Amino acid sequence: MDKLKIILKREGDVGLLEINNPPENYLEKPDFIEIDRLKNYLDTGIKALVISGTGRNFSAGANLESVKDQIKEVNSFQDQIENGNRILNYLDQLNIPVIASISGVCFGAGLEIALACDIRICEKNALFAFPEVNHNLFPGLGGVRRLTELTGKPTALQLVLNGDLINADKAFELNIIDQIAEKKQALENAITLAKKITNNRPLKVINAVMKSIHNSKILDIDEMIKEDAKLFSDLAVDTLRSDEN
Repeated sequence: MDKLKIILKREGDVGLLEINNPPENYLEKPDFIEIDRLKNYLDTGIKALVISGTGRNFSAGANLESVKDQIKEVNSFQDQIENGNRILNYLDQLNIPVIASISGVCFGAGLEIALACDIRICEKNALFAFPEVNHNLFPGLGGVRRLTELTGKPTALQLVLNGDLINADKAFELNIIDQIAEKKQALENAITLAKKITNNRPLKVINAVMKSIHNSKILDIDEMIKEDAKLFSDLAVDTLRSDEN
């Protein structure tokens, strides 16, 4: 199914992942793309990834009717939720920059995908919400954790339990998004930014920068010092060898 709902393209060294289920771009299942398909695609030398939705919306999240059908097989559905979590963790930990280009609605699982990106650019008309609480559910793909990291616990708690709908300006104020673009300009801005920060940069340098960022979240200071020293030394050795040749 995901081959019909997710389009993978590239523009130079920039990969483009498009959620293709208009008009709302619902995710028909939590594990919205096969992880092996995504890995094989990214292993072709892509230096940055831009995620967007087809048409006027990023994604309205899960299709509630599909959820009602899937939950009839509760064990299978739980596996899908876990796999969806793993997909977003994979995106979150990629050693290349991942940028979300957001227009229209960005709700539920759609917002969870956006939060797994490193940078979020939205258009002025963008709307954000975790509406799951209105169906006696909660964001199940790691969205609560990622939202808390960006906004702090009090704000995240209120947004999730109130199911608040917020606009682009409020999302920017709360540190949920990083840049507001003009109408129909988010994707162009995201691709331009992806190219700007990766053009003429060797993939190994981009990987090292991203690894250092990820390490800062999971390692203590002594371990991070050692890892940064190793990353730097490896790059320096490669540069010296290149200069000698």
